[in-house]
Amino acid sequence: MKKAFVSNLILLMSVNLLIKPFWILGIDRGVQNHVGYVDYGIYLNLFNFSMLLITLLEMGINTYVSSTVARDPERLKAEFIPLTGFKLLSSLLYVGVTIALGLANGFDDYRVGLLFFLTINQILSYFYMYFRAIVGGLQLFKTDAFLSVIDRLLMIIFCGLMLWTSFLEMSISRFIYAQTFAYTIAVSITLAVLWKHLKGLRFGFKTPELVQVLKQMLPYALLSLLMTLYTRLDAVIMPKLIENGDYMNGIYASAYRLLDASNMMAAMVSMMLLPLFARMLATKENISGIVQFSGTIMILPALTLCMAAWLYQSEIMHQMNPKSTSYAAMVFGTVMFSFLGLASMYVFGTLLTAAAHLRTLNSLALVALVINLGLNGFLIPKYQALGAAIASATTQLFIGFSNFWFARKNLKLNFEKGFALKFLLAALLLVLGSLLIRNWISDWLIGILAIGSLLIFLLLSLKLINPAESSGLLKGLMDKRERK
Repeated sequence: MKKAFVSNLILLMSVNLLIKPFWILGIDRGVQNHVGYVDYGIYLNLFNFSMLLITLLEMGINTYVSSTVARDPERLKAEFIPLTGFKLLSSLLYVGVTIALGLANGFDDYRVGLLFFLTINQILSYFYMYFRAIVGGLQLFKTDAFLSVIDRLLMIIFCGLMLWTSFLEMSISRFIYAQTFAYTIAVSITLAVLWKHLKGLRFGFKTPELVQVLKQMLPYALLSLLMTLYTRLDAVIMPKLIENGDYMNGIYASAYRLLDASNMMAAMVSMMLLPLFARMLATKENISGIVQFSGTIMILPALTLCMAAWLYQSEIMHQMNPKSTSYAAMVFGTVMFSFLGLASMYVFGTLLTAAAHLRTLNSLALVALVINLGLNGFLIPKYQALGAAIASATTQLFIGFSNFWFARKNLKLNFEKGFALKFLLAALLLVLGSLLIRNWISDWLIGILAIGSLLIFLLLSLKLINPAESSGLLKGLMDKRERK
């Protein structure tokens, strides 16, 4: 099982590493540098505003269908039509309520127009992820690896034409329209790929059956809402708490960019782990080994990235934006520590989700929301974007640690003897070694490569990964459960 997981993981990461970092660091960064902090800050504010009620659109369906189909693929034929129909109706409600709240919030016609297209993009994005969740639930990881980059590849093409040619002048509105066009094509392609697996659909459904399914999804919907709130509220409330909120949002977005790129890659692993964990739990297989392995390859590299970002924050930010300041660099170095918590959450939170421990997850997410709101309310007026970065890092680290604690406790995970000691030793040596490297090496690129090399050395020397097994995986072994 571990071999199959890593084989699929290698393919998924390889495909995404070719596309998504270029989108974040090339296109998205290019758009912000072109339009400036203020206009991009307006975009970030509206984008996060469009995310606040995303639960009305998503309702936990993606998580539900991925884990449910993994346990019992036949349920797809019975539930696809009612779930898709419900998703269409909830999309209309989402658009109406979001636009109404935007008007109530005092948005002018320009911002309302942008907000409308952002809500359309959210609908398309979540249908895209919904169809991909079904693909993942069917254990078609190889197929999903290629589907996972269609949207960004199309956006790169459309936005690249505006940034690097005289085809059209780039603006925030055209940036949003390009996303709409790309998502429309991506959704169509993904549905076409999925369609052959939907033969024998039951087009009739009974209301009581749909109500029962919706009741099962409510905990997932609540979790989605709470996670959205503690992740997205900072950029929404910043203009309300400080006068230069749009400008500070622009700085925050610039600092957040590398975290977004890293988060995209980590989220891919989570999408693979959810149906895998769900299937293994349903068949009562021992999950400790795969959890130990996935935790190692997620958390220690995340710590490596955090240390590299903190120690070389000024140099990295200057590469992303030559006009960046030391303040923006500090925001970047601080917010990157959010990734350490996210990496842990993507393993242990995903495991708790697959095990249907939604009450635990919702309780922790509620506490995280309280922490985030309290810290943002206190820190943003004093430290502006840096305050939001501190609040984000603190919240995500709390979620990451608490998810690990409850996953190990509730699911009685039994790691290999000595694993915890070796893991903690590797983390300590990684931190100390990174500090020494920064002291010895001033060149940021060489320094980051040295920190990355230190990680590989520690993983191999402490035998936290098996090099012989990993080399065999490079031959492209695919999951024997994948349906051709």
